[in-house]
Amino acid sequence: MALTYTVETVIANWNGNFPDYTLTAEDLKKPHAMMGALFKVFDRLGIDRDAILAPPPEAERNENVYFYWDLLPVINTTRVVNHLILVMPDYSMTNTIIQLIQPNINTSNSIILLLYNLMIFQEERMSHIAPYEEEIFSKTDKVKILKDKKNNLMELLNKQFAEKAERAGRLKNIDREMKQYEEELKQEKEAVAKDKQELEAIQKEFRQLDIILEQKKSHRDALVTEVSKKRALRVYDADDIKAQVEQAAQNVQDAEEKLNMLRTTLMQKDNSLKNLQSIKPNLDIANNLLYEIIKLSDSLRDYENGDAESKEGEQADLDAELSELEAQFAELSTARAEANRKRQEVSLRRQQERAKAQSDIRDAEDNDKKCAEKSKKAAKRVMELQELTAQYEKEKAVGLEELSNIKENFINGLKSIDEALLKKTLDAKEKIEARLRKRQG
Repeated sequence: MALTYTVETVIANWNGNFPDYTLTAEDLKKPHAMMGALFKVFDRLGIDRDAILAPPPEAERNENVYFYWDLLPVINTTRVVNHLILVMPDYSMTNTIIQLIQPNINTSNSIILLLYNLMIFQEERMSHIAPYEEEIFSKTDKVKILKDKKNNLMELLNKQFAEKAERAGRLKNIDREMKQYEEELKQEKEAVAKDKQELEAIQKEFRQLDIILEQKKSHRDALVTEVSKKRALRVYDADDIKAQVEQAAQNVQDAEEKLNMLRTTLMQKDNSLKNLQSIKPNLDIANNLLYEIIKLSDSLRDYENGDAESKEGEQADLDAELSELEAQFAELSTARAEANRKRQEVSLRRQQERAKAQSDIRDAEDNDKKCAEKSKKAAKRVMELQELTAQYEKEKAVGLEELSNIKENFINGLKSIDEALLKKTLDAKEKIEARLRKRQG
């Protein structure tokens, strides 16, 4: 009975607010009646009915949409109802399309009750807001006047902004022109600095040419001094070589004199040797006599050992003969000793003379070698001096040619520098005149 009372109360309240669309308890079981009642509530809530009945955009459609095309209004209505219920506090009811396609009294009563209360609540709030809205609407003229003032002020501000923008444009143009003038001035300064650097480079090159010229002059003076020294050295070396050649000739002459003396000594030694060879036969005779004496002495001793009686007569003869032989032997011994002494003296003197001769010969040969070496060295030195003289003449010619080239290059360099300076001066003058004309123009 309580449920029936509640449904009847809801229906009575509904019919009182919607006399053009009344409901009964049986209507709560009909889908079309429920959909109509919901659309009435949506109209009172300001929800667009066409938006609910409209199909989804073509971009969101798929191949299954056409199967439930007729149910699209019910689906959209269910979504709207669920959205309205979600914003209510302490209520978590969720509706489905089944509740609208196959409604019953309980679900329909709940839906109608919730949406009806929401509608009444919003209308009451709107009734409270209405005086304030009337007050606001009554001030529409004032708002319009204020808007006009605002528009006028905006126009004035826009005009001021336009003038300000124009002034800013002029200032910008002035700044641009100033920057342009500053850039031109900077370029002119850079050009002047560049011209100054070029002039300094030319002056530096000119100073370097002066330094090179001074160096070449110093080199020329050094070459002249070296030439003088070479000439003096050449004269000195020639005199020295001449003296050495004369000394070598003197040494050769001394060696020849010593060689002649040695030859004379050798001839004397040969004569002494010949004399000794003439004495040799006498020495041979003395040796033979000595041999006979020794033989007779042996015979005498043999005889003495024999019969003394038979030999007494012959002993006197033998003694006399022995005395004579001993006298001859003594003479021969003396002559032999004298001959040996003389022979030893001659041999010793000959050895000494031979050693001296050999020493003199070696000295002469050494002197000859030294003289030959000195002669070779002198000849080599003469050749070197000739080569040095030729080289000096060649270097002198090269130095003179180099001095001539330096002089010519220096003159040409001075001419080119003068031409470059003149050209730079004319270019700088033309640039300055052009800039002055440009500034004056």
